Amino acid sequence: MKMQHVAERTALAGSSNRGAAMSRRLPCWGLALAIVFSLSTVESWTRFGRADAASNEVFLAGSTPWGYKLGLLATSCWMGGVWSDAEGVPRERWAARDHQRCHDLVVSVYGAFDQARFEQIRATESRAVDDLLAKIRVTEPEATRARTVALFSDVAAAAHEGMLARRAADRVKIDYDRNSIEAKLTKDERTAAEVLQVHSALDKLLVTRDPAWADRRAIGTLFAMDRMEIAIGLPKALKFYAVAQAFTTTFDAAPPAVALSPTEAPRPGAWLAYLTDVAARAGYHSSNVSGLRPGERETLAWTGVGRGFADRLRTLAATLPAQAVPELSRIIGGVATRLETERRNAEQLTGVHAWLGP
Repeated sequence: MKMQHVAERTALAGSSNRGAAMSRRLPCWGLALAIVFSLSTVESWTRFGRADAASNEVFLAGSTPWGYKLGLLATSCWMGGVWSDAEGVPRERWAARDHQRCHDLVVSVYGAFDQARFEQIRATESRAVDDLLAKIRVTEPEATRARTVALFSDVAAAAHEGMLARRAADRVKIDYDRNSIEAKLTKDERTAAEVLQVHSALDKLLVTRDPAWADRRAIGTLFAMDRMEIAIGLPKALKFYAVAQAFTTTFDAAPPAVALSPTEAPRPGAWLAYLTDVAARAGYHSSNVSGLRPGERETLAWTGVGRGFADRLRTLAATLPAQAVPELSRIIGGVATRLETERRNAEQLTGVHAWLGP
């Protein structure tokens, strides 16, 4: 598996901030888009949308799984807050849980904790991933060894690809002013566009239609949803780069009907029109609802896409291989429940739930 060594060394240079950055991964895709409403509405949405989920932690502290389960522990480390949220862990404990899972991953692979290896495996560096795969290989039964190693090799590649996309997007968000002229993009924005549109590793997880690979597609779907979170807060010119390929692969949605350029703002309404079309492809139409403000339409479209992801996760959960149960099935259920709740909340907060079909 080819990894980008230069990028990895750069990642290590910023390792002191990486743990906090990864823990800030917010999986509340519908909630985050509520920024289009007033501040008071956002606060109401937060109180209304937060599920009172009981803790359903997977891989309790001190876990040292092997084989396929070790690959899932690595996946949980790389997903950060997405995984912790699906467990029902309170937000204030996400950072600690994320750290614990990655700590236990290091111990499981190397036999003892080492801070340098912790940073390397969390950043999906090539040598650390190779060590992980070697451990999986020698602890997985021969009958499923090749399949398991291939799966988590591809998961590591997708996690690495997503990490680079997130880092590029974060550089843009630091300085981006929503009220500025979006066409005035800096070198960071142009560079971000190049990184954000890379989806080859993610596609490798998503494109298979073999029902025996439901776990591959489920993990890919979780990474695809993370691209939605990455898009939040980006200039509209870059939002398309962050999500378009994942939406096309997942929902067979048509590419954006705009000429994409990181140096030019799309025409007014282009992003909303695209998002509404993707939501319809996902099975959640809202274009026939009248009397809504653009922000409300955007929230409905965004949570419609999220609900489409939830539907696909539910379908995949029913056909997961035995090795993925209960760990991955529990995470899928937690994520799907959150997305379904956010869609219902969006419909109620906009007052249009009676207009919308299933």
